[in-house]
Amino acid sequence: MAHCGSMLRATTPRNHDAPTMRALRLVVLALALPSAVSHARTLELRADSLRSPAATANGLHAQLVWPDAAPSGLLRLDADTINASAYGYKFSKVHWECPLTRDGKGGWYCDGEVRAGNAKPMRLSLTIASASTTARLSDGRSAVGLQRIAATPETTRLLFEQVPVAWLQAYSATLWAEGKLQKGSLDGRLDVRIPPRGSPITVQGPLQLRGLAMETPDGSIAAGAMDADVQFGYTRNAAQRAISADVTFRGGELLAGGLYAALPKTSVVANIRASQAGNNDWIFPTLRWNDGAVLTAKGDARYSSALALRTLNLQLHSNDLGAARDRYLTGWLGPAGFSDLQLRGGMQAELTRSADGLQAAHAQVIGVDAIDGKQRFALHGLDGDLRWTAGAASVASTLHWNSGALFGIALGPTKIALLSQSRKLQLDGSANIPLLGGTLRLDKFDLTAPDASNGARFVLGLSLLKLQVAQLAKAFDWPAFGGTLDGTLPAARYENEILSFDGGLTAQIFGGTLAIDKLAMERPFGADPSVNADLTIKGFDLKALTGVFGFGEITGRLDGRIRELRLLNWSPIAFDAELHSDDKAPDRRRISQRAVADLSSVGGGGFVGGLQAQALKLFQDFGYARLGLSCKLVNNVCHMDGIGSAGTGYTIVEGSGLPHILVIGFAREVDWPTLVSRLQAATQGKVIIK
Repeated sequence: MAHCGSMLRATTPRNHDAPTMRALRLVVLALALPSAVSHARTLELRADSLRSPAATANGLHAQLVWPDAAPSGLLRLDADTINASAYGYKFSKVHWECPLTRDGKGGWYCDGEVRAGNAKPMRLSLTIASASTTARLSDGRSAVGLQRIAATPETTRLLFEQVPVAWLQAYSATLWAEGKLQKGSLDGRLDVRIPPRGSPITVQGPLQLRGLAMETPDGSIAAGAMDADVQFGYTRNAAQRAISADVTFRGGELLAGGLYAALPKTSVVANIRASQAGNNDWIFPTLRWNDGAVLTAKGDARYSSALALRTLNLQLHSNDLGAARDRYLTGWLGPAGFSDLQLRGGMQAELTRSADGLQAAHAQVIGVDAIDGKQRFALHGLDGDLRWTAGAASVASTLHWNSGALFGIALGPTKIALLSQSRKLQLDGSANIPLLGGTLRLDKFDLTAPDASNGARFVLGLSLLKLQVAQLAKAFDWPAFGGTLDGTLPAARYENEILSFDGGLTAQIFGGTLAIDKLAMERPFGADPSVNADLTIKGFDLKALTGVFGFGEITGRLDGRIRELRLLNWSPIAFDAELHSDDKAPDRRRISQRAVADLSSVGGGGFVGGLQAQALKLFQDFGYARLGLSCKLVNNVCHMDGIGSAGTGYTIVEGSGLPHILVIGFAREVDWPTLVSRLQAATQGKVIIK
């Protein structure tokens, strides 16, 4: 038995083979010396430790058993540990054995099963010749190959064939600890150059990623089903390391913070350059993105060693906001309540971010159309120069649109001047928006951008001047009625998805006044918006009101209130309403036969009087002293009442004169959908006196 441990320990450090490769080459060297092995059947090599710039092997033991006159021998290789910590890998209890044979060209070949600890066994094949060394580690169709050429001993070529990205997790973690590779495969090659001490180590080559899926533990960065061709470069010396990547994406999904990108199958090119000195910050001097007319971006950035953002500067350009919206903007539009927003036109922008959030933004919009899919708003021909800053020095902006709509109501051409400073965007002066034959005047607009602690907040003040109710009714497909809408909302505040209003609105309609107070909205731009308000009615002309809504005719005046009104997704779910005639108004009070029937139907009762019902049919209308009806809606049930009790029922209409009538409701609790259907029947004239 031959022992060559002393020779291995004496190997000069300028030999940069990996430790296992070095041991195997020495085995072959021993086999090439006939005088050393002609009388021996076993060759054994031991080494306490082998080191190279790439890896360290400890407890190395190689043994070759070659029977007399046999065409091959059995090679066994064991190592307590193989540690390539610079690349993230460490293996324990490594064992490989294979039949060693001549390859017919003066070299040697060995192929067998290799194990490391309790891991799944794999296949390792090795070919050693005078001019080159090749190795291949495989598991089925997946393989990592190694090639070394004697003429270029400083360079090792790594070959990848359908390699699961999970095999690369350890190396990836040395570059980005938070990134977790989950699915996908890798093909391609990397040339690893480990020159003499003092020169940088380099890794470079083309790679192809297919079906890549990865994410960070907090889910802030993720990719799925991504295909990409990468030209990769990595350089490392004692002072710093640098990375370059030129990536061509062909489909897949990417999430980074608020950005969600659904990439097309056509080529999208990204260029990245980054470097890190020691454990200091990562510097990204080059960031480029090229998706043609849809979106181009370029900039630079600085991140901490843990990849926390410190600074980011970007310049963006798009000639096709429609496609850009689908590919890049849904991650912001959806949570903001604009998932159905359609965009057309062009835009270019510049922005600066820091660890404290956005610091400055400048956007130029050119011929933009913004149309909400839920028909809440639309703007056409939007042009302008919008600037925002977190600094103390103010910057000015202007926006202009040719036409628009708000909840189906047309907006006229408008120009708005703005100022920004100290993270706020404010109205400069006032802005008049033509609306419903009158004017919606913006008196105040004060927007505070979101930061690390708070979402977006704004204060809005507006005035309504001579808005024509007839146009409003037509826009909402209401029954035609006239009047004007005037009012002032000195401050509408939006914070934490709640829009609340100071002041109120007053509408002059039906010859009286409708006042809206305590108006507030939750999630006005999101899913299931809700509205809270109090309404007060004073002096409505009942003849005009019943005529517009198709109810049986009633004359006189109406007062009332609707307290704690709550709408969910624009449908009422709660309120406390009470309507009654104004007994002090001088107007003549009459109620038609059909109106009697309509009110009787709504209250679920009937009418009684000094004459039988058949006799009452002879009269077209009746005098009344007072009338009233109330409903408190709770849990989809309307709790009904009138102007007074009538036994087990309640009085809705109290007659006056002859023939004397009394309309009584007997249904104290009415299912809300049932009550709505009764009201619809009444307005359509489908209630009949029997």
